[in-house]
Amino acid sequence: DLYLYKVYTIMKRLVLAIVALLVSFSALAQIPRAEYPRPQFEREAWQNLNGEWTYTLDPVKTGWERGLRNSKGFADKIIVPFAPESKLSGVGYIDFINSVWYQRNIQVPAEWAGKAIKLNFGAVYYISEVYIDGQFVGRHYGGSDSFSYDITDWVADGKEHNLVLHAESDVRGAQQPAGKQSSRLNSYGCFYTRTTGIWQTVWMEAVEENALERVQVFTDIDQNQIVVTPTFYGYKTGDKFAITVKDGEKVVAKTEVGASQGLPVVVPVKKPKLWTPENPFLYDVVYEVKNAAGEVVDQVNSYVGMRKVHIDGTKIMLNNKHGIACIYKTL
Repeated sequence: DLYLYKVYTIMKRLVLAIVALLVSFSALAQIPRAEYPRPQFEREAWQNLNGEWTYTLDPVKTGWERGLRNSKGFADKIIVPFAPESKLSGVGYIDFINSVWYQRNIQVPAEWAGKAIKLNFGAVYYISEVYIDGQFVGRHYGGSDSFSYDITDWVADGKEHNLVLHAESDVRGAQQPAGKQSSRLNSYGCFYTRTTGIWQTVWMEAVEENALERVQVFTDIDQNQIVVTPTFYGYKTGDKFAITVKDGEKVVAKTEVGASQGLPVVVPVKKPKLWTPENPFLYDVVYEVKNAAGEVVDQVNSYVGMRKVHIDGTKIMLNNKHGIACIYKTL
């Protein structure tokens, strides 16, 4: 009858919803480190490139001569962002790696049309080169800092492209910072197995040409304020920069000014909650770039803790109080 049909319809929709949810969780679980890699500078429009890539070792560094930058896929597979020395990468190769090539396909979502496409690397040890469809994009030196390329000119919306990364390392050459990486085959003393190639998250994101590139944040508890110095990718006449500080869902401070490159913006915070080891409170912060019409063209989510650490004579002060005991608790 009609009642049973309605019950059947509701149950069917519920089952389909649960199945869809389980599928989405399963897909998420297949991506290692699926979270956004910069919790203090988080955007919604992004794509995680962690997971299965193809790779090949290049022990005598002939990859360039063999045209590996044009590869559509190597014979072996590796799980990014884990280094090939790591078991989590699926490789576990612990001998010296002088050169390694990575490959995977990338596709820019059609809804990103008209925006600048940023290809970001959390870290690659030590020297890396990036190629898209065999074309050189950029080179980076350094094994522990993040870097980014604007690949807008190398990709087309909705089209699949071939991404290749080449990484080189020479720990024994003493010409690059190696930290605690072992110069011997095996670990010894306080020196451990090396970390070569990609070892932090790789991701793409879409931004407007006048989007926020980065911020420098300084908290001033003596004046009850947060000082934010923004850097934008570009600027358009009439752009505004808005900062909203929240305690949960409650807005505790909000400031909007004309967007200006490198100009500090002061955000007063009444009766601020201070960060301490006993109560490590953090404010949520939302940064917005608005165009001349008042439309939000870029939004970045962040957080900040208001605290002050300084030296008074021989005392270490936390929030203007003798804080050495508090600080020791966190060590």
